[in-house]
Amino acid sequence: MKKKLVGMTVLMASSAAIHAQSTVTLYGVVDDGITFTNNQGGHQDYQASNGALGSSKWGFFVNEDLGGGYSAVARLENGFDVNTGKFNNGGREFGRQAYVGLGSPFGSVLLGRQYDLVLDSLLPLSGAFKFAGILGTHAADVDNMWGDYSLSNSIKYLSPVYGGFKLSALFSLGGVAGDFANGRKESLSVTYGYNALSASAVFSRVRNPGTSIYDATANPAAGTTFVNPITNPTFSGYTSAQTLQVAGAGVNYKIGAAQLGFIYTNTRFEDVVRTSSTPFSGTATFNNFEALGAYNITPAWLMGVSYDYTKAETAKYSQVNFGTEYSLSKRTLFYAITAWEHATGTDSTGKQAVAALSFLTPSSTANQIAVRVGVRHTF
Repeated sequence: MKKKLVGMTVLMASSAAIHAQSTVTLYGVVDDGITFTNNQGGHQDYQASNGALGSSKWGFFVNEDLGGGYSAVARLENGFDVNTGKFNNGGREFGRQAYVGLGSPFGSVLLGRQYDLVLDSLLPLSGAFKFAGILGTHAADVDNMWGDYSLSNSIKYLSPVYGGFKLSALFSLGGVAGDFANGRKESLSVTYGYNALSASAVFSRVRNPGTSIYDATANPAAGTTFVNPITNPTFSGYTSAQTLQVAGAGVNYKIGAAQLGFIYTNTRFEDVVRTSSTPFSGTATFNNFEALGAYNITPAWLMGVSYDYTKAETAKYSQVNFGTEYSLSKRTLFYAITAWEHATGTDSTGKQAVAALSFLTPSSTANQIAVRVGVRHTF
């Protein structure tokens, strides 16, 4: 009996030790506000707006220490609309992220649905991330820096930091029998950070973006009816492309309480197929330039301004963003954002270009102004 008691004690102690080496973290964000727009489809509009500084979301992160510098990790992350309770991300339960992987002294390997490396590397350097939110993304978020879509069936490698440098790589399997290239995705990025300087460069390539990231029901074919999942005319005419390619680089520098930054991205819709809803054919290119500045008036009060210039294939978009946020605590803040966009030329659908701030109904004119105020709580 004594031996049994000793054995049970050892077993319970071992179980407790193993349990202590594992953590499960529940986290999330609830973000909501009110937006005024001077022109959406020809009319002024007031609307409740979820996720201005970043989508409302919740998730679980699991980390199990395996010893020797190794660990097992997993993440499930859901995006939702706080005003309706509905899922975002195409109605997926864990549409933002859902992965499992292994961490080691040589880096981490993660398998599942994950963020594009364009978001991972460039978003933290942008005005949209720091103070302007969704309204401050580059024209229609055409470069996916805001993370309008995640990448399914992906394998991601994240290196340790060496001398301030970190390398990341992603490969996504298309999952189409007999056609290995269909829906395939590749991405590579390098980031650097030292004292006041932060910098990143990224390259990303996606095959068949219409179905593999934009959630069209079928790949487009020349001369046929294509049910276009994208409504923003800034790039909706190019979603029948065979390949989407994004390359970009950015830099931030801190000077006391001030931050200065610059970002450049090049987005290419290659081999666009002419269909019923996409009148263009060939290759369409977007070059975007962003300059930004931000300043902490106090540790709790931040203000910032950014300017975006986007040269599309046959149109130009200029945008000025202003944002301020005030932290009531480490978890809760109030914010106010203003964005103005001006468009010239011919848009992707072959019509006169109109202003179309990201995630708003396009204006009926070349100009659009939006003002948003809201509150954000993290847990």
